[in-house]
Amino acid sequence: MSRLKDKQTRNKYQAKDDKSAYSPIMLDLQGLIQLRYQSTHLSLGSQRKAYSSLSGNYTSSFKGRGLNFDEVRPYQPGDDIRNIDWNVTARTGMTHTKVFKEERERPVFIIVDLRKTLFFGTRHCLKSVTAAKAAALFAWAGADNSNRIGGLIFDDNCHVEMRPKGGHQGVVQFLKLLHDFHNQSIEVLQKKQAKTNEPPIEEMDVNLLFARMKKTIHPGSIVLFASDLHHFDTDFTLHIQYLSRHNDVIMAHIYDTFERQLPPSGLYGISNGTQSQTLDANDSTLQQSFAESFVQKNEVIEQFCLSNRIHLIHLATDDSVAEQFLAALGKDSSVRRVARSRH
Repeated sequence: MSRLKDKQTRNKYQAKDDKSAYSPIMLDLQGLIQLRYQSTHLSLGSQRKAYSSLSGNYTSSFKGRGLNFDEVRPYQPGDDIRNIDWNVTARTGMTHTKVFKEERERPVFIIVDLRKTLFFGTRHCLKSVTAAKAAALFAWAGADNSNRIGGLIFDDNCHVEMRPKGGHQGVVQFLKLLHDFHNQSIEVLQKKQAKTNEPPIEEMDVNLLFARMKKTIHPGSIVLFASDLHHFDTDFTLHIQYLSRHNDVIMAHIYDTFERQLPPSGLYGISNGTQSQTLDANDSTLQQSFAESFVQKNEVIEQFCLSNRIHLIHLATDDSVAEQFLAALGKDSSVRRVARSRH
């Protein structure tokens, strides 16, 4: 009876669009947990080497001691003498060693950018909410592949991190961390807007943050970086290049439709929380240059990802995150390609 009930519940959430489980501004922990039922068709397989000694669902190209025999080859300095194949050595007169191919776990590490530019949205929800949904879906996909889940969440002033932990409890712990951090950041921003005379808080050094990531993320991990890539500068690209050399990196580029194209002609009041001005969308030249700027930025991002074997997924705030991830990471697709979602 309990299995039937669980199946009915799963089907209910699979049929349900992921948009309906969220507030446009605040995160709902239960909604993030419900994404578990939309992750079952995602595949995180890869060609990268896996370095962890724990078992998992990936057959690694890393060779070491294990149960699955791979080959016999001539002994090389540094090989474990316990793996010497004495029969082949005696027969050939040359020392040979056995090599094993192990099935190894690949930690999944999720980085969520929640700086102030993410707290913007004109369609369905804030970019920060879309980033959180992407992180949750990816975390569940990692757990479905029997991997440990860890992550780092940061805004302009601070960060929190969680070392990789196994099982669905590890995912729930990460989602609770993400939920609390996101909603507290919203509250802090609202208080800042209410107190315009309050001195600004010193912003965090992002270089130090990336240095922390390099120490925390073990080589051979699968890394999701969810961000609007607003700060796509030289320092940022150098750090991401370093991560991509030692890990499989998937970049979730979050954007709002307003950032791709200005709204229909008219006058619009806009504000960053402290300053306000009027946007004249009647100017056709402004409309065109605005759209071209978005396309040019996307081309730079796509070329960077292509050059560094980074998997790219574009996510608009009014997209179905599950559908976009399924198109890029579904079991019938390949994560070895750069996934593009043209709009």
